[in-house]
Amino acid sequence: MVLYLKLNENKWAYGDYTDSATYDISGTVYLDAKFASTATITSFTPTIRFVDQYNNTVYSTTTGISVSAGSGVFTIKFSANNTPTLQGSYKIRLILTDSTNRLTCVGVNGSDDMFFEY
Repeated sequence: MVLYLKLNENKWAYGDYTDSATYDISGTVYLDAKFASTATITSFTPTIRFVDQYNNTVYSTTTGISVSAGSGVFTIKFSANNTPTLQGSYKIRLILTDSTNRLTCVGVNGSDDMFFEY
């Protein structure tokens, strides 16, 4: 089952991390490609992956990702010890796993595009 991802931001600069939500990356997971119905993702363990234009994973982490109960919303909060050192455009993939499922959240029409400034 494929889920659909829509990011709230499309640009992130290296070193943007604080205790506030100002520099976090967030988005919503949907059940459909038209972004009409949000998915419940709280029972899953999230992994975030950044992939290049060749679909190669260039960064992956389970650290600093939180999900909101019942709304499909996720937030990635980077820290000094867990920060990607990337430059350019990448796709974000949210992988959700539990004991029996592995679901990949992908974008539609650029809804998963992120530009990283280093």
